[in-house]
Amino acid sequence: MGTFKIDFFELVFLAEACIPTVPIARAMFWKNLIDVYYEQMSEDERKRLFEFISGHPKFSKHVEDCRIFFARFNPNNQWLVKCFHMGSASEIRCFRMNDRFYTKTDKSVNPEYIKEFRKYIPHGIEI
Repeated sequence: MGTFKIDFFELVFLAEACIPTVPIARAMFWKNLIDVYYEQMSEDERKRLFEFISGHPKFSKHVEDCRIFFARFNPNNQWLVKCFHMGSASEIRCFRMNDRFYTKTDKSVNPEYIKEFRKYIPHGIEI
């Protein structure tokens, strides 16, 4: 399948149309917004999308998929997690939800490997 490039404003309009609860095709876009497109955005775009979507009347923290979006995009919920596993150290950028550190909607860091964590504050972003 081909890849299509859209600008940030088109992405915002698409995200708005896919605020949960929605049919499965829109729900898949929502998951990709959190797991894939998040990584492709600048810090400023992430913050702007977070502010727009989380302030939208259809957005509800009572809906699990909205809570995941809120946790992923919230600039005040970004963490650097230092891990040590099988003789190797790494630092991973994560979001925190339900007392766990996640890198994707369905991928979290094993708490046994976490040695330290601290808030990540993106450069040029006021929280």
